[in-house]
Amino acid sequence: MTSMADPYVLVLLDTSPASEAALDSAARLARQQQQELIALFVEDQDLIASAGHVFAREISLLSGQARPFDREILLARLARQRQRIETRLASLEQQPPLRWRLDVVTGPVIDNIRQAAIGADWVVLGKAGWSAERGARLGTTARQLVETTRCRLLLWEERTASREAAIVALIGEPQTSGTIIETARLLARASDRGVRALLLPGADPAELPVLSSAPPADCPAMTVERLAGRGLEALRRALRKQPAAALVLDDQAALAFGIPMADLIADLDTPIIRIPASI
Repeated sequence: MTSMADPYVLVLLDTSPASEAALDSAARLARQQQQELIALFVEDQDLIASAGHVFAREISLLSGQARPFDREILLARLARQRQRIETRLASLEQQPPLRWRLDVVTGPVIDNIRQAAIGADWVVLGKAGWSAERGARLGTTARQLVETTRCRLLLWEERTASREAAIVALIGEPQTSGTIIETARLLARASDRGVRALLLPGADPAELPVLSSAPPADCPAMTVERLAGRGLEALRRALRKQPAAALVLDDQAALAFGIPMADLIADLDTPIIRIPASI
């Protein structure tokens, strides 16, 4: 059993494509950090309780047609999902060594996630799982975690970035720049990528010692550039010009763009590492 004193990587799984991609990233992080990987599968008690009622219906994701929401079919589906997750986790053992365990719990989704996240170094999940609206860039569970927790979140997407894509660190305030760069370097080492420091307008490189000091010998290569303009569209243009494997940002970045953090994340079509102010 992992103790509160042992940091770990927590990955939230629901068998959606984005969730499976998140598992790969979480495993790389756990190996790089030499930490245990804890996979959490939550069976939503409200969903189970609603199944079987005469008024309950589910809508097919493919056809859009409504059909009775059968309890036995739901339980069988959850069992298949657990088996799929166990098989996927077992396959990770064929790669470099990795300590992992699967926790399956039934209850309120967000409450169980918050409890499991206590002591986690990282919380990793898909940006948009099965519960997200079609076309949404941020699912309901991910949004609630962004809005209500102080965890370091890695919100992953289904598609894979090119090998040339760097981990982008969005930097504004001097007091948080070191944490942002170190987090970007950590993920870059885990994924064998470079780092691209993107300065918000007004950020003075001379006030950012992390950019001027000599990096440790094992640090990935890093480039530094300034965001060409203010506002969200300027950030989108920078990410279109050079797509990011992931974007590291903190709560101060959302303030700089004048929109809530969850909305900023939803507006960006890229994996996100969110660092709260308390880190």
